[in-house]
Amino acid sequence: MTDLARASLEHSGGAMTTTSRPGALDAVGSLAASLLAGGSVVLLGDGVPKCVGGDDVDARVEAQLAERYELHHVVAPAGEHGVVLDEATVDATAVDAEGAELIVSVGSGTVTDLAKVVGARLGVPVVAVQTAASVNGFADSLSVLVQKGAKRTSPSAWPAALVIDHDVLADAPDRLTRSGVGDAVAVWTSPADWYLACALGVDPGPYSDAFTAPVRDAVVAMTAPEASDAERMSGLVDALTLGGLMIGAAGSTAPLSGCEHLLSHVLDMRAMAEHVEHDLHGAQVGVASVVAAALWDVALHDERILDVAVDDLQPPADLRERVLATWAPVDPSGALGEECWIAVERKVARWQEQRDGVAAFLDDRERHRSELERLAGDPASCAAALAAWGAPATFSTLTPSVDADRARWALAALPFMRDRMTLADLLLFAGRWDDALVERVLARAGEAGGGL
Repeated sequence: MTDLARASLEHSGGAMTTTSRPGALDAVGSLAASLLAGGSVVLLGDGVPKCVGGDDVDARVEAQLAERYELHHVVAPAGEHGVVLDEATVDATAVDAEGAELIVSVGSGTVTDLAKVVGARLGVPVVAVQTAASVNGFADSLSVLVQKGAKRTSPSAWPAALVIDHDVLADAPDRLTRSGVGDAVAVWTSPADWYLACALGVDPGPYSDAFTAPVRDAVVAMTAPEASDAERMSGLVDALTLGGLMIGAAGSTAPLSGCEHLLSHVLDMRAMAEHVEHDLHGAQVGVASVVAAALWDVALHDERILDVAVDDLQPPADLRERVLATWAPVDPSGALGEECWIAVERKVARWQEQRDGVAAFLDDRERHRSELERLAGDPASCAAALAAWGAPATFSTLTPSVDADRARWALAALPFMRDRMTLADLLLFAGRWDDALVERVLARAGEAGGGL
């Protein structure tokens, strides 16, 4: 089991302390007192009841703070997709929290991200009480926001203190825990995309196993068949918390966010634009991890993508039209397509600036091939880990189910959404990104226990 208290201080540069143990909820009062002797405290939540051992979690937190502080309750505004961190939600919460000297958030990764971004805006510390092992975003200094309808990762702030009560996590709904498993399993595929972008010179990097290996080790413990339920949960907590710490230390989600996270974001964006439900982020990431591993398998072994010549790699002349056409059925106004084109255009500009780096990459292709084989993951291993926890491994087992047409569209949309380079872009620039490739990738994922 990882010493998360030490790791948190080390990787946050002393900005964040972490208390992770059974019964950690009782430490909220003392942690708050170490940051603020008295004054105005905002309790931020989402209004969803959370219990541990039959007790209300919010009530237990409030009881520890009530005598020392002037408390103000702020409930994050929820819409048809629950709490969505769009511009209106962040602005409204910041207004409601005005005057606070400390924010104590109790809730999910979304509530924690909201607390971090509002705390950064107001210049006040945050105590984050984690109520589910659902994502790795509790333990980093970034927040995932929705800007002009598109998912974007933005700098926010480290929580000053993170409270992880294992009893609270054990009592959380199973679907939240399974979501965390999906987010954790992504470490078996995402580093390959980061390595590729760094090696091409499109991401400043540099790539380092130091940001990924600790998470991989924790995921192995999380999936060990001989482990007890408590040991497996501890492994999941370690994997997610270390994942957040590595992201924060790197200053980017790139080490642990590749095609699989992009696929989840694309599904979210379409669902929000169409005003329909979508599943939890981590659940989608888990399904997408099987697909991403299959994509690497097809690209490296069938397409032999690293055997291309530098002159064979060119952004398509009609790239803007393809971006807009991808998003037009989702948002006929064209606004979402234009927002995505702005991001894609930045990616293409960096690619064009790095032509010498691309040539150098291909000159050393055998070394890079070996590293990518090591990092790309096995789709069957991803699917088996998800199955061991009862987490979805196929699009059809998500809640709500994602049908085959939507899944195909989401995979095809990968190069047309954000400014971060992934394998999908390399395949696009090589002229390989087409419907036939999508079908082969989904079939490979299906053979491994995932896919449609």
